[in-house]
Amino acid sequence: MASKKIVVLLHEKDGIFEKTTYLLRLMMERWRASGHAVQIVRGVGRFVPADLMIPHLDLTVTPEPYRDFMAQYPVVLNRRVLDVSKSKISSNLLRKGEDYDGPVIVKTERNYGGLPEARLKRERRPSPSFVRRILGSAISKIRPSRAGATEWNLVESMESGSYPVFPSLASVPAGVFGNPNLVVEKFLPEREGTDYCLRYYYFFRDREVNFLLKSRNMVVKGSNAHRCDEVPSPPELHAIRQRLGIDFGKFDYVLRDGRVVLFDVNRTPSYSSLEPRGLSGPVADRLAEGIESLPEAADGTG
Repeated sequence: MASKKIVVLLHEKDGIFEKTTYLLRLMMERWRASGHAVQIVRGVGRFVPADLMIPHLDLTVTPEPYRDFMAQYPVVLNRRVLDVSKSKISSNLLRKGEDYDGPVIVKTERNYGGLPEARLKRERRPSPSFVRRILGSAISKIRPSRAGATEWNLVESMESGSYPVFPSLASVPAGVFGNPNLVVEKFLPEREGTDYCLRYYYFFRDREVNFLLKSRNMVVKGSNAHRCDEVPSPPELHAIRQRLGIDFGKFDYVLRDGRVVLFDVNRTPSYSSLEPRGLSGPVADRLAEGIESLPEAADGTG
């Protein structure tokens, strides 16, 4: 394959890409070592010609100026994936008063607990007052143990590993339903004995890797899992990818009665859960090979 010129588009306020555990950073190293030219572009002020554009905007919704900027490129990964809000992704959301008697979980409408948007909001305020900093920190770090004391109507973000589980829809605090930043979802765990399970599916074009995580915690995260094993990818994931038009990213999901229940779509996956297990390098190696399958011109899905 001939070498390609690749542009990675970051948000103009993104000051952490080079310092954070984004999986794309490792893949970029592999591409450069293979002879591809990779350039980072921050913001939409300057067009840099390229064979391939990869938007890496760690936000739930792609801002309109970035959508317009992306349209200038013939081949764009995740071109159609502009909004990964829970209301766009989940088919298991509940409204107040619905007839549902199982346990439920409260999440943020925005991806990853809404923390990337909270960070961007802070960066847009160059000199926030001490009081506003303290209040913002308190609101964005809610823990389930304090859920009863939370003013739910004020919550903008929270740690995704601290999403609270309630025994029923009726037990969810009223403030949750009046807050557009929050959603209520059916709590649909995958169980294996005493373990709770979660599956991570990483992919880049035709390359993929799928892991099964096991934890004693009801809300499974890479940080609290005591096992992480590579397992086959269910074919249903490919159909979901085709429907969403997504080329690169990570799905969080479980299997219930053999069917995929999708929890989260991440367009800017991290390797933080992989690194302690020695998996970040092998995963980056495998996914980076997907550059070989890229089209020479836009095909309507890229």
